[in-house]
Amino acid sequence: MAKKKNPQNLEELAFQLAPEEEWEDEGGSVPPTDSELSDLAISYLAQIQDLQEQLDQENLKIQRLEMAIKGFTVALQEEIKGL
Repeated sequence: MAKKKNPQNLEELAFQLAPEEEWEDEGGSVPPTDSELSDLAISYLAQIQDLQEQLDQENLKIQRLEMAIKGFTVALQEEIKGL
C-alpha cells in the first residue's frame, strides 16, 4: 500500500491576503473603498476570508493527526523493542 506524501510546508499551500490597511498601491488607479465595491465583490471577499480561516483550521487538524501518527509510531517501536 503506497503512502500519500504530504507537502513539507502546508503554509505554502495557503494563499493569505494581508489586512486591507496593509495593501500597497501598485500604481494605476486608486483601489476602491468598501463603499465603492459592489455587494457581490464584498460577498466574494467575505467568502475568501471565511475559506482562508477554514483552511487554517484544517491545517491545524492535519498537524495534530501527523503528531498522533508520530506518537503511535514511537509507541509501536517501544512495544516491538520489548518483545
